[in-house]
Amino acid sequence: MAAGSTVLPFSRRREPRVEIRPARSDEPVARTLDEAGFGPHVARLLGYPRDSPDGEILVAATGRSRLVGGACCASFGATGWIGALGVLPRMRRRGVGELLTHAAVEWLEARGARTVLLYATEMGRPVYDRSGFVTEAPARAWRGTPPGPPPSGLRRLRPTDRDAIRELDAACTGETRRPVFDMLPALLGLGFERDGRLAGYTLNTPWGAGPAVIAEDEEAGEALLRGLVLEAQPLTLTVPDDNEAGARILSGWGFQPVNTALRMRHGPPVGHDPTRMFGLFNLFWG
Repeated sequence: MAAGSTVLPFSRRREPRVEIRPARSDEPVARTLDEAGFGPHVARLLGYPRDSPDGEILVAATGRSRLVGGACCASFGATGWIGALGVLPRMRRRGVGELLTHAAVEWLEARGARTVLLYATEMGRPVYDRSGFVTEAPARAWRGTPPGPPPSGLRRLRPTDRDAIRELDAACTGETRRPVFDMLPALLGLGFERDGRLAGYTLNTPWGAGPAVIAEDEEAGEALLRGLVLEAQPLTLTVPDDNEAGARILSGWGFQPVNTALRMRHGPPVGHDPTRMFGLFNLFWG
């Protein structure tokens, strides 16, 4: 939980016997969200909103402080993301998911968000529809191993690449996601150079199932994806369906689709370019 959090005004808005509030550090949020359907890997996703001053974890708790749901928030100023929003099966269809959604939107808007974004599963979409979110486009997770060998033009990322990475990310996402990059003590990944400048990168973070892959065009994207053969195991890469080149490359290499999610927004559209997204950080902040 972000330092200095307090019980916010929206915590007074209750479904019978349920309170929405920031999580306490000693509460089993990961176990609750695991039981809500996210699986044990959700503990990795909680690391960023728990430790970042620009993140928050909200919980739905009964009068005895038993957790029945939770949600994560990541604030990037004019934009914000909701992720890992889940409710225990026995408490579904009682409005708890909508309370968590409204509380997360309010928390992000209080920090300046004009647009709140998320990736919805089929089960979660009706909750977001009722909460005023509109649909954009799906993204698909692919599982497989890139072919080798790594192409020329790739190198390990350097500490001096931070500014170039932030610029590429902003041009691709239309967002200012500096808080995420500032939380990384080291840049673990690959860069693709063209004419002495960074034209794309892969970046590993502690908070997702696969690396982020951002490239300014298809040539750079394919080179970076090929470079991921250096990883020691099969990879999961999430690519927007609007990036037809990325899907075609992965499918041609024998990657298999494993699931999909739908990008949705609350507020005006954000000028992002999905054709540059060859691998999302995760389905938490895109």
